[in-house]
Amino acid sequence: MQLSDTPKYLQLKEFIKGLIQHNQLKPGEKIYSENELAEKFSISRHTVRQAVGELVNEGWLYRSQGKGTFVARQPNIQKERSKIIGVVTTYLNDYIFPSIIKGIDVALSSKGYSIVLGHTNSEIEKERACLNNLLDKNIDGLIVEPTKSALPNPNLDIYRELSAKGIPIIFIHGYYSDLHYSYVIEDDILAGYLATKHLIDLGHDHVVGIFKVDDIQGHGRFKGFTKAYKEKGLPIQNHSVIWFSTEDKDTMFDSSRYDELLMNRLENCTALVCYNDQIAIKIIDMLRKRGIKVPQDISIVSFDDSDISTATEVKLTTVAHPKEKLGERAAELLVAMIEGKEIHVEEIMEPKLIVRESTRRWMK
Repeated sequence: MQLSDTPKYLQLKEFIKGLIQHNQLKPGEKIYSENELAEKFSISRHTVRQAVGELVNEGWLYRSQGKGTFVARQPNIQKERSKIIGVVTTYLNDYIFPSIIKGIDVALSSKGYSIVLGHTNSEIEKERACLNNLLDKNIDGLIVEPTKSALPNPNLDIYRELSAKGIPIIFIHGYYSDLHYSYVIEDDILAGYLATKHLIDLGHDHVVGIFKVDDIQGHGRFKGFTKAYKEKGLPIQNHSVIWFSTEDKDTMFDSSRYDELLMNRLENCTALVCYNDQIAIKIIDMLRKRGIKVPQDISIVSFDDSDISTATEVKLTTVAHPKEKLGERAAELLVAMIEGKEIHVEEIMEPKLIVRESTRRWMK
């Protein structure tokens, strides 16, 4: 930063803008703290605060409480509106995804937008293909359910390329920790806590949790699981938690070989917290084959409150997912970002426990 008669806060402001304009600071990247900037350029924190504050007000930067200040999309990028929004989810036609997409479509169509759909099948290669396809579609914005969000992702360069073109992006269900982008998610920590606390309150002191290891929803639900355990002063042991990956899902719960391994892990437990309704149904089928009854012998809580949670002989106690409401909210916020009314959004929706037939009080 060169010295001149220009006030120092304006010099710093133009310096930061220049870094953003020349792509040396990219959308979603964290900038130096106020203390670091003050020390780096030998200016006061007040001067730094004034420069950064104006850049936030003008849409160049945004603040995230407790995390710092980050680069937004360049507000001076002008692009012709196509009224097309890209929507990328892991799956399209089953489970809770039709409801989510319906919510997105309702909100966008009311504003005159149409959507281009893609799905990744939870494969990073397919995610890259979807994103590359959307780069050529002149989309106005993008809603994405991340693929394997708990793992390092090799597709971050394409997300940054989309942002550099002035395209706002909002994640649903999760996000990539290396991209500080907008998101609308369910409070998975609270969801895991509610599910586990319900079982412990029913007298179960050996609850096993089954969680997905490669997405942050699984990690959040596990954190809630441990919170409920610790709150009751119960010890968490290694055999109290079972992790599975995307690739494990079918073989682990549909194979006689793995059935025996699972049954060994479930020995002596009286209750289960299952990652979602799909896993819970697979577990119930596995238990039924062995004459183990739900909830008489073992209670089960799952997540999502999908259609299958009430389509079985034993109606599932489950933590409801916002589904259509979440999709609608993400779309509304994306439109606000496109129109410049919002720069960055971090919205967490509160889950609700739905008690049905798959849980009951444990009689010791």
